[in-house]
Amino acid sequence: MNDLRTLPGAWCRSPGGKADYSLFRRKFHLDAPARLRLLVSADSRYNLYLDGEFLSRGPVRGDLEHYHYACCEAELAAGEHLLAAEVLHWSDGILAPWSEVHYAAAFLLLGECGGELLSTGGAWRCYADSRRRLRPWKEAWSYSGNVPIAPMEEYSGGTVLEDWNTLSFDDSGWSSPEKVAFPCFAGSCRVDPPSRWKLRESTIPPMETEAIRIAAILSGEAGSLRLTAEGVLAGHVPAGKHAVLLDLGRYYTHLPCLRAQGGAGSCRMAYAEALFLEGAKCARRDPVPGGAIGENGYADRIEFAGGKAKFQPFWYRSGRYVELEFELSQAVEMELRFEFLAYPLKRRVEFHAPEDPALERIFETAWHTARCCAHEHYEDCPYWEQMQYAGDTRIQALISYIGSGDGRLGRQAIRQFDESRIASGLTMSRYPTNFRQVIPGFSLFWIMMVADHYSFFHDVELIREHWNGIRDVLDFFETYRLESGLIGPVAGWNFSDWVPGWLHGSSSRGEELPETLLNLLYAECCRLAGELAEAAGVEGSGYADRRARVLAAVNQFCYAEKEQLYTDVPGRPWYSQHANAWAVLAGAATGTRAEKLADAVMEDPRLARCTLYFSFYLLEMMRKLNRYDDFRKILERWSAILEQGFTTFPERPGETRSDCHAWSAGPFYQLLKWRRPQS
Repeated sequence: MNDLRTLPGAWCRSPGGKADYSLFRRKFHLDAPARLRLLVSADSRYNLYLDGEFLSRGPVRGDLEHYHYACCEAELAAGEHLLAAEVLHWSDGILAPWSEVHYAAAFLLLGECGGELLSTGGAWRCYADSRRRLRPWKEAWSYSGNVPIAPMEEYSGGTVLEDWNTLSFDDSGWSSPEKVAFPCFAGSCRVDPPSRWKLRESTIPPMETEAIRIAAILSGEAGSLRLTAEGVLAGHVPAGKHAVLLDLGRYYTHLPCLRAQGGAGSCRMAYAEALFLEGAKCARRDPVPGGAIGENGYADRIEFAGGKAKFQPFWYRSGRYVELEFELSQAVEMELRFEFLAYPLKRRVEFHAPEDPALERIFETAWHTARCCAHEHYEDCPYWEQMQYAGDTRIQALISYIGSGDGRLGRQAIRQFDESRIASGLTMSRYPTNFRQVIPGFSLFWIMMVADHYSFFHDVELIREHWNGIRDVLDFFETYRLESGLIGPVAGWNFSDWVPGWLHGSSSRGEELPETLLNLLYAECCRLAGELAEAAGVEGSGYADRRARVLAAVNQFCYAEKEQLYTDVPGRPWYSQHANAWAVLAGAATGTRAEKLADAVMEDPRLARCTLYFSFYLLEMMRKLNRYDDFRKILERWSAILEQGFTTFPERPGETRSDCHAWSAGPFYQLLKWRRPQS
């Protein structure tokens, strides 16, 4: 059987390469049943169809040095068949989401079936689809700053291309695609690679979809629009201006699909996490009477021009509420349904606390939060950034491992962060991205991610693959070693947590002093490095000494004997739950001192408080010390959020642009670990 990577073929685009959207078709005939085999990719995104049925979407996000392709197979009967693809390009990168790296508009398929070569560059047909365009953010949302996620879309309906992905469609008026470059696969030895895209196969499964039942029409009248028994919005919308507000029942990352017949005019379809009352600045998560999205959501736009129309965006939208604003000169018949799109995490564990039902609500909500933040990679939040941050991802991966036993998305994240490393040895704080950012402490969380993966899956090859990266990160911090034995101050954005009063989230408050928290994270990673080196049989001597020296320095210079607390930086009367929790977790404080720190963390008002994110480590501290009452008290913060109508956990209580933030889903992991025997 031929290696698909060796088949002749080329990256192709519509002639001129100026279109945001392009359509591709390839008919072929089989004299006998045969197996279809192909690999497919695109810059920037594609949806692939076989005989009119959806087959694949992608590619999985990466970078130009590690650009992904998917492999697809299918058993086909004798007769006529069709491969068809719709391809979107992010307009020369100007409108590209921060989480994607691209070069130029192009589509690639290498494949064969029954001895016939199906690769692009052969007998394919192509069409620049002028019905669709990307909406600049100034048109799609009133927000005036940078918007990290993908732009919204505009679609003009009609009859000409309604059945473009079916065999019966006449593509005789279409053009032959323009060849852009030849495929180049990672690891191939070439002096001058034939393209900018170095391809490798995706290691994660396809995203899954699940039908969503619209829960309610909250407000608005528009002809005969009603909810069907299946939770689909359908009916007749008369001419005029109409607005309809929908409640999906809970927060989702969803693909809307609108089908329409006839009509003239437009529909603005806006998406939001929360509702707003007229004249009120605060958001309401519950379906409050009089609430609306207004200008607070972002929106696609659909134009009706008679005949049939179908609109579904290339990438998911997010939130709980959807508002339809019609402006029609002629009536339209329509149907609107939604699908939940997410990474296929299959939960294999349950949590029951009949004596404390609030914990069960926290557990279920945390799992749903984590699911809404896992797609082609882990995401901090689906509504605002959709970025894979190492600090967030460590928690997300632990949830996946313990909840589903699926380590594939976590392993991909570990690899991607390693591939992001810069000359200093540090990883980028978020990756993949076209917008570079470095947070030194997040490189330490990356090392913890490697250790976490090993603790669940015992994959020594993973350690060996990333050992050089682990060593380089730790060596970077060692260059900041002071005579005192402390590490730092370290150059860069030393974000730890969004604590009020901390400049840019740094416990040093902007002062050029070593941070206790960063030293403790470094000490813990030295311990882990020693254990990983032993497990993988690689050279890892000296890390125990590094750890001991740092912990000794922390206890000498960062512990206030009178207050019996660890300071955030040496010589300043600044205290936080963060540093004192990690003093226990990293082994600087043990025994009676550790217990006193736990008391202080819960009771001392002088300590800066962890947000939902860093409270993961507060819970870890209490679990390590077997202090269930304190563990439960910390979880009251999550119970309070649920009482405010949230169906996912936010970045911070009160947020209006990040009501779903996976770093706040940590209780899912902690509750399961608490019920398990302590190791």
